[in-house]
Amino acid sequence: MIRRLALTGLALATALSLGSAAWAASLPPQLKPSAMIEGDVIRLGDLWDNLGDEKAATPLANAPQAGKRVVLENRWLAAVAQSYGIDWRPANAFERSVVERAGQNVDVRAIETELKEALRLEGAPINATVEITNRTALHFSVPSNVTATVGVRDVVYDQRMNRFQAVVEVPAGSPNATRVKVLGNVFASTRIPVLARAMGRGDTITEGDIQWIDVRDEVIRRDVVTATRQLIGQEPRYQLRAGAPIRTVEVQKPVVVAKNSPVTMMVRSKFMTLTAQGRAVEDGSTGDVIRVTNIQSKQTVDAKVEGPGQVSVIPGGMRALAN
Repeated sequence: MIRRLALTGLALATALSLGSAAWAASLPPQLKPSAMIEGDVIRLGDLWDNLGDEKAATPLANAPQAGKRVVLENRWLAAVAQSYGIDWRPANAFERSVVERAGQNVDVRAIETELKEALRLEGAPINATVEITNRTALHFSVPSNVTATVGVRDVVYDQRMNRFQAVVEVPAGSPNATRVKVLGNVFASTRIPVLARAMGRGDTITEGDIQWIDVRDEVIRRDVVTATRQLIGQEPRYQLRAGAPIRTVEVQKPVVVAKNSPVTMMVRSKFMTLTAQGRAVEDGSTGDVIRVTNIQSKQTVDAKVEGPGQVSVIPGGMRALAN
C-alpha cells in the first residue's frame, strides 16, 4: 500500500510539472520592459518571457559595456520578433525594453595607489603625492563577475619637472581590458595626523579621533602638527574641521579652570595650609600659571592650576591670600 501511494504521488508530481510546463509554453511571449544581465551577449530570453528554453538561449546582440545600458525601441524589437518567429507585436508606439549590464566601478584611490607604486619604481619619492590632471577620464566599470584589478603600464616619469604619463588598464593584463592614458604631477609629501571628525573647545582628542593624510611638503608650515603626541590629550582652542592640517597653536591642554569661575586658592608649607576663595581672571589648564583674584581682599596674584577649581598661589602671594 505504501509503495503504491509513493508511486501515485510521483506520478501526480510529474503530471503537475508537465502540465505547468505545457501551460507556460502556451502563454504568448511577453516583452520585458527592463532586464539586468551579467554576460557579454543579449539573448532572446533577456527580452521576452515564455519563449521556451531553447529559443530563450538564442544569442541576439552584444551586451553594452559593464555599468551601461541600451534602449531597444519598438521598431527594432518588432523586426527581431519577426526574424525569429516570435508571436509578438508592439502594443503601442512607446513600448520598448531597456537592457543594462551589471558592473562595478573602480575606486580612484586604488588607481592612485598603483600609480604611486609604479612611479616609485621609476625614481619618484616613496611618500609621493600623485595629482592626476585628467582625473575625469578615470571612470572604469567592469562586469560584476570579474575581479577589478588595476594595472599600470608604459610609465614615463620626468624627475626634473615632476611630471608623469602612464596607461592604466582594468582588469590588469586582460586582453579585453579598458585602457586610459593618464597625465599628472608628482610631489614629495609627508603623512600627518588630522582630526577624523570636527571637534571644538571642550572636546578632548583621543587616538580614535585621529586619522592620517598625505600632504605635499611645500604646503606644510613649521608649526603644523606632525605627531600624535602633539594631539592626544589636547583640546581645540576653537572649532576645527576634519581632515585639515592642525597648527600647534590651535590646540591646548584641556581647560580645567575657566575664566571668571570660582576657585579655591591654597598656599602650602611644612607647617600649615592656607585657603581662600578666589575667582579666575583667565582660563587655565593643569600646570598653567594664571591670575586669580582673592574675593575677600580683591588682590590679584599668580597661581598654578592644580586641577578643576583648585590653584596654588605662587610664593610671594601668601600675604594676598592671608588678607
